[in-house]
Amino acid sequence: MKHLPLALLLLLLVRFTPAGFASEVEILCTTDIHGRAEALIRLAPILRKNPDALRIDCGDTMQGTLLSRHSDGQIMTALLNELRYDVWIPGNHDFEFGPEALIRAAREFRGKTLGAEFQRTGFKPSAWVLFERNGHRVAVIGMTDPKMPNRLLPDSGWTFQANRDALREIMPELLAAKPDLIVLAWHAGLYTPPGTMFRFLAEFPEIDLVLAGHSHEEKRGFRVAGAWFVQAGRYAQCVARIRARFDDDTGELERITSELLRPEEDSPGDAEAEQVLRPFLERYKPYAETVIATTKEPLRLPEKRENTAPICRIGAEAVHRAAGSDAALFSVSALPQFEIPCTVTNEGLFTLLPYENELCTVELTREELAELLTWLGAANRRGRSVFAFSGLNVVQNGKRWSAPGAPERLTLALSTYSLTSTPLLREKLDSGAYKLTGITERDAVAAYLKRRFR
Repeated sequence: MKHLPLALLLLLLVRFTPAGFASEVEILCTTDIHGRAEALIRLAPILRKNPDALRIDCGDTMQGTLLSRHSDGQIMTALLNELRYDVWIPGNHDFEFGPEALIRAAREFRGKTLGAEFQRTGFKPSAWVLFERNGHRVAVIGMTDPKMPNRLLPDSGWTFQANRDALREIMPELLAAKPDLIVLAWHAGLYTPPGTMFRFLAEFPEIDLVLAGHSHEEKRGFRVAGAWFVQAGRYAQCVARIRARFDDDTGELERITSELLRPEEDSPGDAEAEQVLRPFLERYKPYAETVIATTKEPLRLPEKRENTAPICRIGAEAVHRAAGSDAALFSVSALPQFEIPCTVTNEGLFTLLPYENELCTVELTREELAELLTWLGAANRRGRSVFAFSGLNVVQNGKRWSAPGAPERLTLALSTYSLTSTPLLREKLDSGAYKLTGITERDAVAAYLKRRFR
């Protein structure tokens, strides 16, 4: 080849250059990191390798660890900035720290915060953004969890548009920009509430690529309707790398390939990212290591249908005492067994109760209580949740749960999560027949442990 004319040689090099140059766009995606700052740092070598790649996070980024909670999620925003993320889509748990924390995170994030279907007075994220990479125009749309309208209290201040309506509204403007690749970054899994992803995407053939989240699944990549579908799992265990290849002559999208990349065990640390983390760790550790109480036996998450687990009983009594109600309901998801030492620290308790659930009270008749017990019993049999009551004599007879001796009316304390996710209680929510206490479930349990186990 060295004897070929220089002009011909250059033509051949341009024509047959391997993927990764002008005819390819690379996208790196994470999702459901849930506050795992140190795990995200381990992904830094992958995220930094190609400076021209688009870096996108699909949400549930801030909530999940005490470190992130202690900083109101600011550590995660700082790391997204350090690792030069281009797009962030808030997930359902990113709303848990309150509107001020989410809006601050969106404004401190140096990339683009996207949310096509939600807004709040004084804050409306962009629905989509256009990037240019390697001579190609890439449009990225962002949407959060479709169930958000049912996860928040009516007076939260957030308003939501139906996902289909939001996409139909922005699509003409987006198509007018003549993008070469249209990406939907959505905090939703394959079986999303608006209908399966297949049915949903069939209505929007313009979309080329879906970056999914929320369901914590790993999907290396496959076709759903006319789009390529990828999901990067959870807890910063991997990065999804997507490569969009374009025809060298026409510039049209030719194919999309993807893979899930994991950090190497012996990969070097990332000094710059670790420097960002260090001051947050220094402020957080004294609080994390503070001992709340020393219990007689280790506290652990219950197994399926283990309604007598100590954490269930303690949780119900703690909620009852904190709310000053007639009775209290404490409910947790049935998860793989996890135990913390008898010496309960702030960090240990957070591991058991990682959600920002506020306590509230509702008034129930005896008949409504019976209906609630029927629903809870069915959920318990399916293994979805484990519950316990305080202030009520609740008994099980086969598949049936009842509360013999319950009064005609009573005030029941419970978490806002139970209020928003239980059909009967949802009616109370919609009619405004509830009262907030201003106390979180975790703080109520911490106060109870301090009083009982000094």
